[in-house]
Amino acid sequence: MLPLQNRLKKKEDFNIVYHYGKSLFCDKIVLRVRKNHLPVMRMGISIGVKSIKKAVDRNRLKRQIRAFFRRDLENISGGIDIVVIIQKGWNAKSNPAKALFGLLEKGGFYNRK
Repeated sequence: MLPLQNRLKKKEDFNIVYHYGKSLFCDKIVLRVRKNHLPVMRMGISIGVKSIKKAVDRNRLKRQIRAFFRRDLENISGGIDIVVIIQKGWNAKSNPAKALFGLLEKGGFYNRK
């Protein structure tokens, strides 16, 4: 599980990232990224019912996304808020780790050590 300090929880925080964040696109995943002026990275996930119908598949995908961020937390730049948005048409059975890695690297937010 992600540490509490690394989670976006409030609706206001999500709305600020949606409104002012920079978008990064890949396949059916969108990352909205915004600086937060904090020493840590915070992350939230948005998957609508229209995107993936079954709750089991939505929750599996959320677990996979959280696992990716937890595993690579030290390699992701601090001081940013990220909202991961899954769009309609995403294959619920596929793992999003490769796409997330590519998006973070493309945006310059992934620091290899």
